[in-house]
Amino acid sequence: MYFHLMVYMRIIITTVVIITCLLGDNFVELTQHPLLKALADNATHAAIGALSGIAFAVQFYERTTHFFGWFLIFTCFACSSLIDIDHFIAARSWSLEDATNLSRRPFLHCSSLIVLLLLAYLCTSCLNYFKWSLVLGVLLCAFITHHTRDAIRRGYWFYPWGHTNKLPNLAYILITVLTPYVVSNLYDICRSSIVQQFLGQYIKLNEGHHYKDARGYRYMQV
Repeated sequence: MYFHLMVYMRIIITTVVIITCLLGDNFVELTQHPLLKALADNATHAAIGALSGIAFAVQFYERTTHFFGWFLIFTCFACSSLIDIDHFIAARSWSLEDATNLSRRPFLHCSSLIVLLLLAYLCTSCLNYFKWSLVLGVLLCAFITHHTRDAIRRGYWFYPWGHTNKLPNLAYILITVLTPYVVSNLYDICRSSIVQQFLGQYIKLNEGHHYKDARGYRYMQV
């Protein structure tokens, strides 16, 4: 019963994500008024973030409280929207015209941040910091989906290597749909017996190079 419910949930969320991407992007393209265009663009980012948060949170439905589940969804929703605030920070102005006419992309749109978030997520997952890993997971979903949507116009920006080519629309849709499921599966991989046994052996191996004196301090053997 639970398996079938999860399948139906994935189908529904995937369908709504695709519709949101298509409608949101088309509305932004057709809108001429700068303020309405900016609001529609940010609202689409936020909606995709909320849906990604739901898709991620339901994977851990039986392992979290309802409150924490809603917290994860809200965090993904808010982060997906608030990433764009760096336009105003970089412009040092609350003027929409200044914020949308920057000479370079602002700092939160650097996709190297995704790599750092991924490393932090993998570390907390492997070490079983459960709640922290889920928070980092939804932040990772928010950044990936936001940057992926922007990449159809300007590519990804990986500092210090530069920008990639523009992302095809089909790749954008596929990455957006798959991101929360790939991120949640990474947690399961980190918690798998194979990875945990490997980490256990690695920790024991490193501990073998240390010893304690009578006072309990640890020194590296030379």
